[in-house]
Amino acid sequence: MSDIEELYKSILSEDKKTESDLSVKDIWNIVCEYVSYLWKKKLIIIICGVSFGLLGILYAVTKSIQYTSTYIFSLEGGRGAGSMSSLTSFSSLFGLGGGSMGAFSGDNLVELMKTRAMVERTLLREVPNLEPKMNFMEYCILVDSARVNCTEIEREPGKLTLCDVNFPLNQERKSFTRAQDSFLMAKANDLAEKIEVIKNDKKLSFVTFSFSYADEAFSKKFSDAFVDEVSTFYIDTKTALSRKNIESFERQADSIRKEYDKALSSRAYYADENINAARQVVGVQIQKKQTDIQILGTGYAEMIKNIEVLKLDLAKESPLIQIIQEPHFPLNNDKVGKLRSLIKFGFVGGFLSCFVLCGIYFIKTTMNKEEESNNLPVESKD
Repeated sequence: MSDIEELYKSILSEDKKTESDLSVKDIWNIVCEYVSYLWKKKLIIIICGVSFGLLGILYAVTKSIQYTSTYIFSLEGGRGAGSMSSLTSFSSLFGLGGGSMGAFSGDNLVELMKTRAMVERTLLREVPNLEPKMNFMEYCILVDSARVNCTEIEREPGKLTLCDVNFPLNQERKSFTRAQDSFLMAKANDLAEKIEVIKNDKKLSFVTFSFSYADEAFSKKFSDAFVDEVSTFYIDTKTALSRKNIESFERQADSIRKEYDKALSSRAYYADENINAARQVVGVQIQKKQTDIQILGTGYAEMIKNIEVLKLDLAKESPLIQIIQEPHFPLNNDKVGKLRSLIKFGFVGGFLSCFVLCGIYFIKTTMNKEEESNNLPVESKD
C-alpha cells in the first residue's frame, strides 16, 4: 500500500469519526441555534400562550362544578355464639375478611352500593326537611330544572317527556307506568355512575363512599339517604330469617300462654263446682288439670327464655356501620380558579407552540442540508 492511499484512508476515517461523534460544544451550539430561532418567533409563542390562557378562563367560567360528599365507614359485625352464629360480619361482606354468605359475600356488597336497584330505592324515598314534601326523584328533576321550559317546548305526538310524567310521594313501585319506569331507570343509571366505593386497605375495615353532583344540597341529602337505605336493606336482609324465627317463637309462646290461661280457668271452675264433693274422682280431675297447668307453665317459661336468647344473639350478630367521617357543608368541589386556569392553559399553549416551531425548524434545516449535499459538484475519477 502506497503512502498516498494511507493518507486518503486516514482522512476518510477522521471525517467519519467527526460525523458520528457529537461533542458538548456541538450540543450547546444546537441548543443556542434553536433558542435563537424561538426568540425570533416569540410573537407567535406569546399569541399562542395568550390564546390558550383565554381558553382556560372560558373553561373555568363554563365548567360545571361537581360537589362531592364523602363517607368513611368502619365496618363491624357481631361474633357471638348461639342460633345467629352463622351470620357473617358486615366487614367480611366488603371483602375485608371473614366468611361469606350467599349473594352478599365478598366484594359483592361493594358492588351492591353501585347498583341501580339501590339508587332507585333511594330516589323513591322522601326528602327530609323539605317543603313541599317530595321524593328524591322529583327533587332531582327540580334541581336539574328539567321542567322549566315545558310550556315552550313543542311536543312530538306520542312522545312523553318529564313534563308529562310525575313521581308522587309514596306511590308503590309496582304501580309505576312504563314511562315512569323508563325515566326512573335512566336517572338511576346516571346517578350510579357518580357513586364511588373504595376499600382503602384489605387489612383494615374501612370503606370510603363518595357521591358527586352539580347541586350541593342534593349531593349531601342524597348521600345521607343512600347510605341509610343500603344499611337498612342489608340489615333487614341478613337478619330476616332470624327475625322470622323470633316471630314464630313469639306466636307459639302466645298460643301456649292462651292454653295456660284456659287451664287455670278450667281448674278454678271445676274446683268451684265440686267444692264440697267427697268423691275421689274429683281430686283426680283437679290433679290432672294441675298437671296441665304445670306443663304449660314450664313450656311457656322455656319458650320465653329461648326468645330472649334469640333476641340477645340477634343483637350481638346485627351488623354495625360506624361512621368515622361524614360530609358537612360546604362540600368539597372541583371548582377551577380563573387565575390558575389562565396560567396552566397559557403554559401549555406556549409549550405546544415551542414544540411545533422546533419541529418545523428541524424539518427545514434537514431539508436544506439534503439539498446542499445534492447540489455539491461530483469529482471526476481522474
